Amino acid sequence: MRGNIESNTQSGVGAIFAIYLLGLLLGGLYVGMISPVRLVIQQDFGLGDTAGIWMVNIYTLFYAACIPVIGKLADIRGRKPVFIGCLLVFMAGSLICGLSQTLDSFPVLLAGRLVQAVGACGIIPVANAEIGATFPQEKKGMALGIAAAVAGIANVIGAAVGSLVVGIVGNDHWSALFFFAIPVCLALIVASLHALPNHNVEDSTPLDIPGSVLLVVTVLLFLFAVQHIDVRHVGQSIASAEVLAPALGFVVALAAFVLTEHRAESPVFHLEYLGNKPIVITMVVSFFVGCVIITMTIIPEVAEFIMSAPVGSGGLYILPVGIVSMFGPPIGGKLIDKFGPKPVMMGGLSVAAAGFLFLAFVSLNSANAILLIVGLSIMGLGMGFAMGAPTNYMVLENTSPTESGAAIATIALVRQVGTTVAPALLLGFVSATPGAQGFFHMLLCAAAFCIISLVCMTFYRKK
Repeated sequence: MRGNIESNTQSGVGAIFAIYLLGLLLGGLYVGMISPVRLVIQQDFGLGDTAGIWMVNIYTLFYAACIPVIGKLADIRGRKPVFIGCLLVFMAGSLICGLSQTLDSFPVLLAGRLVQAVGACGIIPVANAEIGATFPQEKKGMALGIAAAVAGIANVIGAAVGSLVVGIVGNDHWSALFFFAIPVCLALIVASLHALPNHNVEDSTPLDIPGSVLLVVTVLLFLFAVQHIDVRHVGQSIASAEVLAPALGFVVALAAFVLTEHRAESPVFHLEYLGNKPIVITMVVSFFVGCVIITMTIIPEVAEFIMSAPVGSGGLYILPVGIVSMFGPPIGGKLIDKFGPKPVMMGGLSVAAAGFLFLAFVSLNSANAILLIVGLSIMGLGMGFAMGAPTNYMVLENTSPTESGAAIATIALVRQVGTTVAPALLLGFVSATPGAQGFFHMLLCAAAFCIISLVCMTFYRKK
């Protein structure tokens, strides 16, 4: 398949960029928007944490599992129709979620969150792939950097937006949180139909349906198994049915998936990536970057412990991370255009590691707000340079433009797996030794993620 972006006199690069950035903003907001109102929704349905957490888990699981399938579909059918289709699916999911309150049905809410995840998982990789294809080589890094900044900001402010919306409409009308997405999706769909460029798809190769289904099942089984591992009792938890059953299913599904992809005319996952050293390094680094990104969700607890602040107030201390990290991606993107992704990524990882170590050895030992903010700012600056743009640039420069959607989606999947695997380890440290010692080990673990990625990057060479 070969796709060429046609010139479009009705829209320039700026309009295309703006539409995709708004799509990234929308997709990112709903990653964290549900967190602050989860307890409100649970109470409305009369549920406990065990059941209520699934409104988050089901989104995370299906978001990760479907990313590569949607990315491959974009390469085959064109990024514009897939992007619009994802917006339609996301809008439908938001409508279902909103109606769940009227129907007083938690299963309906879960179904809506699943549909939302399928729509959202295509918005981010398709947008990044299109941005990478639209901008010339000398401006690609800057564009990907701005895109990473928007996605990062959306993740940080998502919780604040969720609290704001529910604060305005009241806890009894939490469905407004989901209805809010519908007019935004409609506006983006109309703008996309008129402004986004079309792609000439010269290859009508069908989507690898068996491979797609097996990939989704394989990823879901793996994540189900990982989520039930207790790092405090690893041997006991691995031997439990909650881990063993999905783990065995994962092995069988993985074997079937590999056999299917070897025979597929147009595989959903390119197995040759595993023989491409730069792509393998990019995947490993993306996994650990995902591990570091998810650490941000635990930082409020660290801040509350250091400052002896009330439970729930730690989110205010995370604001410096969002503000500082906002500047990293666009600046880093500009530097990538000039020096390439390797030095930018290594610099960002080094600064992020220094931030985690500062928090562990300095901030954690003193109830000083300034020292806490300094540590968080150092960490945020490093993450701003490291997350998103460098790995996307690395995979794009080592793959064909005709498979950019699948390539970006593969990296997004690996990063998402990291965000799913890491919490069990990080929270295991906190649970095993409550207090300063637990948070100290957790912060050292986050620094280790950065250092491992840094070592891997020393071996990176563009193919």
